[in-house]
Amino acid sequence: MKQLGYLNLVSNFEANRTIKIEAVVIPANKTILKTERLLILDTGADNTAFTREFLKKSGYGIYTKSGNKKRTVTGEVELLTCEINGITIANQFKFSKMKVDVLENWKSYTVVGVIGMDIISQMTFVLSHKHKKFMLTNQDISNLEKLFD
Repeated sequence: MKQLGYLNLVSNFEANRTIKIEAVVIPANKTILKTERLLILDTGADNTAFTREFLKKSGYGIYTKSGNKKRTVTGEVELLTCEINGITIANQFKFSKMKVDVLENWKSYTVVGVIGMDIISQMTFVLSHKHKKFMLTNQDISNLEKLFD
């Protein structure tokens, strides 16, 4: 396979399963250790979101009302937001300070949130069910663009 001159993640996935990606949130202060956790890649989510419990363990405790309602599986809700110091996805894609949504009553402890379109839209994401692989990269792929012209 030809080596790409930019960052990319190529990974396997199981058919009919959610795509999970490892990520590290920069804690609120330097006394808290960074911990790698799983997030779901969610093209249906406008914003990246984390559970309140995970944010609290990462030192974040200031939550504000977003001021608008979002359509979710359970109906329209107004989520709280929180500003985090940054996130690194798949140990290579770094994003600086950003507002994230706060998820309430999330029952999973291994998956602590979702990567939303606020991040995905800044990247190129390719999914092949035939090959059971997906790719996430921080660069445009010129040959891929030809498929959509």
